[in-house]
Amino acid sequence: MEADIRFTVLGAVQVLRDGAALPARSPQQQALLAALLLRSGRAAAAHELIAAIWGEESPDSALSSLRTYAWRLRQTMEEDRAAPRLLVSTGDGYQLLVPPSSVDAVRAEGLAAEAARARTAGREAECGRLLTEALGLWQGEPLAGVPGPFAEQQRSRLTALRLALTEERFEHHLREGRHALVIPDLIAFTHEHPMQERPYGFLMRALYAAGRQADALAVFGRARHVLAEELGVDPGPELSALHARVLAGDPLLLGPARERDADVARPVAPKAAESADALVRPAQLPADAADFTGRASEVEVLCRALTDPARVSLPVVSVTGMGGIGKSTLAVRSAHQAKRDFPDGQLYADLRGNAQEPADPGAVLGSFLSALGTPARGLPASAEDRARLFRTTLDSRRILLVLDNARDPAQVRPLLPGSAGCGVIITSRSRLAGLPTTLQADLDVFDTDEALALLRSIAGARRVADEPDAAAELVGLCGHLPLAVRIVAARLAARPGWRVETMTSRLADERLRMGELRAGDLAVAAVFELGYRQLTGDQARAFRLLAPVARPSIGLRSAAAVLGLDAYDAEDLLESLVDAAMLEAPLPGRYRYHDLVRFFALQLAAPAPEQQADEKADEGAAALGRLLEHLLAVARSAFQRMVPGDPVGRILGGDVASGPGFSTVADARDWVTSEFDCTTDAVTLAATRGILGTDTRLLRTAADLLVALTPFGRDIPYTQLAAAAGLVAEAAVAQGDDQAEGRARFVCGNVALQNTQLAEADRQTALATEACRRAGDTVILRQLLNDRGLIAQFQHRYADAVECYDRAIDLARELGHRSGELVTRLNAAQARLRSGLGEEAVSMCEDVLVALRRETGDPHSTSYAWYVHGMALHELGRHAEAVISYTECLEMCVATGIRGREAHARFRLADTLRAMGKPGDAVPEAERALALCEELGAERDRGNCLLVLARALADLDDAPAALARARQALAVFTGLGIPDAERAQSLVRVLESGAGLVTG
Repeated sequence: MEADIRFTVLGAVQVLRDGAALPARSPQQQALLAALLLRSGRAAAAHELIAAIWGEESPDSALSSLRTYAWRLRQTMEEDRAAPRLLVSTGDGYQLLVPPSSVDAVRAEGLAAEAARARTAGREAECGRLLTEALGLWQGEPLAGVPGPFAEQQRSRLTALRLALTEERFEHHLREGRHALVIPDLIAFTHEHPMQERPYGFLMRALYAAGRQADALAVFGRARHVLAEELGVDPGPELSALHARVLAGDPLLLGPARERDADVARPVAPKAAESADALVRPAQLPADAADFTGRASEVEVLCRALTDPARVSLPVVSVTGMGGIGKSTLAVRSAHQAKRDFPDGQLYADLRGNAQEPADPGAVLGSFLSALGTPARGLPASAEDRARLFRTTLDSRRILLVLDNARDPAQVRPLLPGSAGCGVIITSRSRLAGLPTTLQADLDVFDTDEALALLRSIAGARRVADEPDAAAELVGLCGHLPLAVRIVAARLAARPGWRVETMTSRLADERLRMGELRAGDLAVAAVFELGYRQLTGDQARAFRLLAPVARPSIGLRSAAAVLGLDAYDAEDLLESLVDAAMLEAPLPGRYRYHDLVRFFALQLAAPAPEQQADEKADEGAAALGRLLEHLLAVARSAFQRMVPGDPVGRILGGDVASGPGFSTVADARDWVTSEFDCTTDAVTLAATRGILGTDTRLLRTAADLLVALTPFGRDIPYTQLAAAAGLVAEAAVAQGDDQAEGRARFVCGNVALQNTQLAEADRQTALATEACRRAGDTVILRQLLNDRGLIAQFQHRYADAVECYDRAIDLARELGHRSGELVTRLNAAQARLRSGLGEEAVSMCEDVLVALRRETGDPHSTSYAWYVHGMALHELGRHAEAVISYTECLEMCVATGIRGREAHARFRLADTLRAMGKPGDAVPEAERALALCEELGAERDRGNCLLVLARALADLDDAPAALARARQALAVFTGLGIPDAERAQSLVRVLESGAGLVTG
């Protein structure tokens, strides 16, 4: 039987199992538990929990401490700690999987909602029972002794909930006619909470109904004195109206009344009645957008949070996001949708949070109070007094506030009403931590359908329908940012003669895009400029320096290198930019710009008039230099993990500090793929800015960085690597640096070889070989000779291939590069095999296999040795032995995930099975190999698979299928421009002849 787990937060934080309290934990562990319990079952990311426990000043050890607290909570709560069922990990954070009813605060809120429904239905006895049960859950101050901003916020919320429930129970007792019984509690309550007006009214009603009219009038006098002394205001209209009724001896006050509002809204005194009827109902909402598009779910969620009938505290919804995302438009639309639930009016203020001088809360309060009917002479001088008067004025009224473009919590806090009957919508670029928000809505850019819908609504549906591709491209160039889409749509609407494609072509040039995104008083750059002006000097510098290289994103340590900071300081700075909505953090430790924000950052002027252009250039060059050196240090570690023992790893960036190591090849691959774009962008930028042409050390750093990425060809866009290497080679030639030229051209040649661009590979590797010889760069020269041997082999120049391989083997021996020597010997065995020296090839493979078993056991080299061994045996007609070798190769490839070699072995095995007269067995192997090659994008290997499959199908007398496959192989080889096309053409001719087809 499962234990009954319950949690208390309405007092000391406790965990109860079967009614018994479990051992208490540290305050910080209690803070973690509270942050999870009071999230309504939602998961919390690590950064959210850290903010909840420590706030903005979290220690460096916060993440590790968080893990420790979670582990200790599991030690306390979980019955099976090895398989936690309550406190589970989700992403980098945690989630508490417990029934809502197990948390006393959630039960209290549920009971409050049930009580409200019972009262509405006239079930007074049930209402009273539920209120008493809810209040009985409190055991003292909520979250007693629990530290952290989240706990403080929840403590305030839960305290306010208790006060609201207490007032509801007082009113319930009065409706029930139990006036005399509540008088002592009401006297105590009004002394404990002298600023609350409603309890004074309850006490006056109870005293009057108990025959104590003078005492009731005295309560009003005390209330008027307290409010005047503390707030400088008179009692509100409801209390004043009740005072008039007591003075007039209203007999309706003597008995129980079923409607609270009737008790205080039937004043007999004419003056009071006039005051109640004369309440001003402001309607300050800006006009709703006629072309409002999308955001349907967001509007629904916001309105639901604002108008929840069971709410017992002030609903505050916060809408955040970058400039131009549509926060204000969404807030105004939601306010118009929800305003029917706020019949006493709507207030609106632009708080100018992004201006140099944001709105003063005191001035905003003065404006609100004036709109609510407070005369100018009645406005208190201080902002604090105005805030108190504002809360008093809104008490028991249902008014909706829209606080647009807020800067920070300090600006907003004085503007919040105290009444649960009101509602507040706040917009801000950053999250306003510390405010008692009911709902936090973080806006993202439009999806494509929403962006196109806005374009259609403004520019015209017909124009978009006529050019759907251009329209989709146009909103993509706008980054799906609502403001940008609105601007281009407005420009198209103003120019009926323009095609959508016209606007698309104007935005295609990144350098001109920000200038094009301007229409009338709307401009994307102006919106971003407002945010940029709010940045500190350090933030602005980081914002500018990262933009050239953070495409599409950049890791924390790379960003730290750009900024010249350690990782901790850099993270603080970058997170502050995320908070300011100038950067995004798609994943922990990674940062990116919205495309348009990045273009804005790239076009920024110098940060200060006195800073000269060359100073700015020096700052950018220094940042690029730091980044390239950091990337090389880490890439070198990745290279060494990928190909351990290769001497290339020892010569890369000889004077660059060591980077962090990688524990697995997968970790190395993950880093390379995540930082590849940043790497090639940094190299390209350094080359195009001319930095590499003036700094030999940086030039060589760039060349070595690209070399370090060559083992990862399957994981990265290899042609992008070649483009960057080509720029480095040009800079090296201009500077006369043979070492940098040789290494850069080696990368270009290697990429061309991998892509089977044999003519380009031959040209680049020839130039690289000469440069390396001049520079004495023996390590790279050995690799180049191996590559040139492969090129010659693919071109069927087998004698040239053997010569290149043999020279590469000699250099490997000189360098002590044993693994490189063995692999090149296998390449040489293939070349000898193609030259008709099959027995020599078999002997070489067997020697290599013995050496590999004795020395390294490397699965890549060993599987390759079995593969070449099988090829040699096949050519010698020793087919059964070849099958054994291919099977050995396949078992090793499948076990270790060497998928490219697996594809090679499968199509070779299929060819051997066909030669043995087993085409039925050959076809499935060839098809599996073909599927692998298509998945890997290995075109030359795909052509070979198709040839083998065509021959096997022909042996099965399926001539049409065989011919189709042979023609596909011919197309592949012809497209690659390699001699294998002759074999494919010959097979096509034979099959066409046998099938009686005419060549077309």
